[in-house]
Amino acid sequence: MNLIKSEWRKLVYARANWGLLIAATLISVLSVVVTPFILSSQGEMFGLSLESTAAVDSVYANGISGYIFAIILGILLMAGEFRHGTAVATFLTSPKRGAVVANKLAIAAIAGILLMWISTGISMIAGWVALSTFEEAGSPSDNLLINTFIAATIGGAVLGIIGVAIGTLVRNQMMAIVGSLIYLFVIDPLLLALLPDAGKWLPSGLITAMLSLDINAPELGFDTSSYLPAFAAALVLLGFGVVFAALAITTSLRRDVE
Repeated sequence: MNLIKSEWRKLVYARANWGLLIAATLISVLSVVVTPFILSSQGEMFGLSLESTAAVDSVYANGISGYIFAIILGILLMAGEFRHGTAVATFLTSPKRGAVVANKLAIAAIAGILLMWISTGISMIAGWVALSTFEEAGSPSDNLLINTFIAATIGGAVLGIIGVAIGTLVRNQMMAIVGSLIYLFVIDPLLLALLPDAGKWLPSGLITAMLSLDINAPELGFDTSSYLPAFAAALVLLGFGVVFAALAITTSLRRDVE
């Protein structure tokens, strides 16, 4: 319990973490608010009309855009120890490294969930306000809200855990963050668009699959019909979390702390 309290204090008192929450919320809100205007003016070009349920679902689905910050939060929790030179003190205070990393993984999962709940919740409200300005806007699917928050919960927890694992493997904080952003912003979307059969097994494809969207826009390289079922996608994403958690604990036990 002392370890949990210590890691929680590190999470709450670090101003950078609050900055990540604000950034995640702003990105999510912007993604949601801008989408209906794009669909209203150019949606027919992509086979999506704002009057359709699929288009409205796609607007609200952008509320999970802040998930990229969950992985950064996890990286900061671990790699930050090495950057600020507190890793030695942390592991000397609690020599059982596995316990320290396990507690960081737990806090990262909780933090990722809270970050996603807040950013997603606020963006959903912003989306409702934005859509209310369009008289022709359709209605969302009945299960959209619960699917979105399930995706936000699992995605936030798993990406937070992956962030800690990356911070354990790549102790240089800047390199870990930059590498993760390049993957999430460039490599993952490209694979999802160009090689959907492979991309659907990666984090972005799995999180999107959990939303259970029904969108077919080949002009955008986006066709959810080929994605995994929501439950299967959730299990695969949780599997990613388990693998990375085990990797983080194993790595921490074998490497020297400087």
